[in-house]
Amino acid sequence: MDSRPARNDILKWEKNEQGEARITVVRQDTWKTRLLSKVFYIPRERTITLDEVGTQVWQMCDGHTNVARMIQSLRDKYQLDRKEAEVSLLSYLKTLGQKRFIGFVLERDKEGGGEAKPRRSGPDASGKKWKT
Repeated sequence: MDSRPARNDILKWEKNEQGEARITVVRQDTWKTRLLSKVFYIPRERTITLDEVGTQVWQMCDGHTNVARMIQSLRDKYQLDRKEAEVSLLSYLKTLGQKRFIGFVLERDKEGGGEAKPRRSGPDASGKKWKT
């Protein structure tokens, strides 16, 4: 619950007139995609539009807001009980993580009295690991 979701910096996003987040995913230019694009139509980019709740969660994925605070925010706004908000949010964050839209900022263990340093965990949209 202390982990902090962070949006993938490679993705471009904006809010449309209705206040919904629109995420643009650009196709990676690799030999595999070039080969597949000769056989199948693969668009250069695709846009995903999030609903009101998805947009709120997306905006909270700033690398500073932890999961516990996100759950509380959803509970307050939509009058959900703790279990409902927790299960829904964790499922949604898992989906965003699997699609490589977000990663999680983790604190390193404080060994030897050292200060905890944030690091990112997870791959980016290209499938490569984020550098720490």
